[in-house]
Parts: sequence; structure tokens; C-alpha cells
Amino acid sequence: MDEKAIKILLKTIKTAQDESLSDWFYWDHYMQYITRENFEYAKKHGVMYEQENINHDEICRRIKAAVTKIEKQDVVNAFLYSLSTRQLEYRSFLSSYCIAKSLAEHSFTPSPAPNEGICAVCELHTYEFEEPIEFNTINYFKYKDGSCFDNLIQILFDLEQFPKLPLVKPCENDDKILKELKTIIETSEPGDRVSQLKKRISKTFKSNDGERVAVLEILGVIGVLHDDEHFGYADQYITYPEREHRLIRNDDVGYPARWWQGKFGIDTEKWKYWFGEN
Repeated sequence: MDEKAIKILLKTIKTAQDESLSDWFYWDHYMQYITRENFEYAKKHGVMYEQENINHDEICRRIKAAVTKIEKQDVVNAFLYSLSTRQLEYRSFLSSYCIAKSLAEHSFTPSPAPNEGICAVCELHTYEFEEPIEFNTINYFKYKDGSCFDNLIQILFDLEQFPKLPLVKPCENDDKILKELKTIIETSEPGDRVSQLKKRISKTFKSNDGERVAVLEILGVIGVLHDDEHFGYADQYITYPEREHRLIRNDDVGYPARWWQGKFGIDTEKWKYWFGEN
């Protein structure tokens, strides 16, 4: 990807955040901080995008169509490649692929009152697709933190971008990092949670807090990190009501990694499914 285009994206969204924490993610707000010339440049290089009108059912259809064109090993390679290179835009494809594979194509299904505006299957809110959808803030978080996505609009964006990037291969150092991560997770204290684990893996690969949490959330989504009741998406799609929150003040870790504790270690079956004997 073009470095100038990436800088335009990051600067635009960061400036909008600095100006207003309440509405920085709205198209009309952040577009105030970019010139038309810079927007066209970033768009030409596949880093920023126009808004698009897509309804709930089309989002599902496009996700299922996109995932059929992607090979499992290619997204595994992308995830591993991101560890040593810190090319964060490659990181989230693994979890997005896993969710998309397990997702059943479905029509919008209203949740029970008073949440009729939320799909009871996937959690998409009507306000998310009744107005034009913007993808630039999603791409911002891909480049900023290598974020783990579970919202279907984010999943759609991720999967449709994957074929546009060159396929990559992990190196020996990536395998080394992966093995170190596995050892650290397996030797966690029984009561450890993601907040402790992210600190313990801090020297394993170059990263900040947000990036490390995203890696652990991705491992949760693909079924490696979970407890005995809350599982990832590798075997089946986890519906909106099933993504339970922990009863704590700031439950800001994604499902199901939020439920993991050191005593659960790793799911060896899922580890082998994704990473082989590493």
C-alpha cells in the first residue's frame, strides 16, 4: 500500500478524533479535515473509500460470496506475517474469515422489544445500514491497531479487501513468535485474564497495548482462547444473544477472549487446525 495514502487516512481520522470525541467517526465530520485532492489520492490507492448503500441482506450475501474466494492458509499466513513485520493491515483477515465461514446467510430478524432495531442473529443495528455506509474508520483501525472485527460491516470490508493485497508468507521469525505466544499462554497463572496476558506477551513481538489485545481477541474468535461455556466461531456462528458480557464495569475485550482465564490455557484442537504443530 502507498505510504502517503496511509498517512492521509491516519491523519484525517486522528484529526477528527482530536476535534470531537463524540462524532469523529461520522463521514460529514471527518471529511472536513481532508482536501478533495488528498481524498482522491487515498482512494486511488485503495486506502480510502466513498460511502456505499448496502442493506442487511446484501451485506450477508456479499460476505458469503467473498469468503468463498479466500483460502484458509492464505489468511493464516497473513496473520503470522503481520507479527514480525508489524504490517497491521494483514492481521484481522484471519478472524474475519473464521466468522464469515460460520455465518449463515440470513434476513434481518428483529430482536425482542425494545430492541427491534437490532438483528437477533448478527447484531447489526438498522441505523448502521439505513444510511450510506462508510468504510474509512474501519480501515483506520486496521492500520492503527490491527483490530479484531466482529461487526458484519467490518467483516464485509475486510474480506473484500483481502484479494486486493499481495499474498504473503510468514518467515522463520513469525513461527518463533507464534511458539513463544503459545508457551506464554500455556504457562499463565490460573486467574490471569487478557489484561495480564497482554503484558506478558509484550516482549514477544513489537506492539502496543491495543495491538496485543487485538491479537488475543483474534485468537479468541478462531477458538483458541475461551472458557468452558463461551466459544469462538470456528465450529459455529455465535449469535448476538450468545455473545455474553462479563458483569464488570469496563468489559472492553471482545468475545470470547473476555471470558478466558489462564486455567483454560489454549484449545489445542483449534490451535492445530489453524497453525498446525507450531
